Amino acid sequence: MPLISKRIHQRILEKKKRLDALRPLPPSLLARMRGELIIEYTYDTNAIEGGTLTLRETRLVLEEDLTIGGKPLRDHLEARNHPKAIEHMEEIATAVREIDEDAVLRTHELVLLGVDETAGRYRTSTVRIAGATFMPPPSGEVRQRILDLLGWLRDNPDELTPIELAALFHHRLVQIHPFNEGNGRTARLLMNAILIRNGYPYITNITHRDRARYLRTLSEADQGNTSPLVNLIARSVERAFDTYLNTIEEPEILSLAEAAQHTTYSQEYLSLLARRGSIGAFKRGRNWYITRRDLERYIKSIEAKRRKNR
Repeated sequence: MPLISKRIHQRILEKKKRLDALRPLPPSLLARMRGELIIEYTYDTNAIEGGTLTLRETRLVLEEDLTIGGKPLRDHLEARNHPKAIEHMEEIATAVREIDEDAVLRTHELVLLGVDETAGRYRTSTVRIAGATFMPPPSGEVRQRILDLLGWLRDNPDELTPIELAALFHHRLVQIHPFNEGNGRTARLLMNAILIRNGYPYITNITHRDRARYLRTLSEADQGNTSPLVNLIARSVERAFDTYLNTIEEPEILSLAEAAQHTTYSQEYLSLLARRGSIGAFKRGRNWYITRRDLERYIKSIEAKRRKNR
């Protein structure tokens, strides 16, 4: 049984087809977008783990090499480390060879370089995760568990879609908890490497606004229900496609209040659909938006469904 929502997956495949048709993308556009995406990703991935730098402060640290008064040195180091870690992730994504143990260890090393003395090395002690309902494996089993996970990734025995494969790899790595810290950031970077290797856009970012939902879906996955996590990541993938397509195609973008004026649905109902992932809406700040194209696509799908059920 598919773990990913059919509706979300269909939207992603359609957007992937549209973006692929626009390739090759202008190098100047890619360079500009890459710079912005690195800053946003660095801010969000560290904020999920408790980092205190704001998005603006992260930009100043990365672009101006400034030190923000009153903020921990550790937060500055973690921010400065991430562009190199992302660059390494890109190398993994474009390499001919499969993702291997060295890729995992080097990614972790770059994330925590100068922050933790165990950067790039497996933990050597037992750990407990606050609030978790499971116990990570003993330290003596960690390396073999990672090697088994990499074998599973290579073989994909369950014939998972790339998004399902990347999401489950992410969860399984975090569940092994191979490092003293930095497990989530390492897992999210390697998840991106898997997605990019399969033709998905640079870069899929789980935002700090989704932190509570993200942690909840990880907990549900620990209990065997992996679909919520897969779909949260799928929506993050769709958001990555939207970033590229909205920049290149410059579509008409509607707030949900404006969208409601073009449908029989209220703004509140459209907001509910957006939160559920039922329509191709995306957030800017605290507000939801949707392109006229995605709105019309949803309306047509509902009308087709009604005709079929008559």
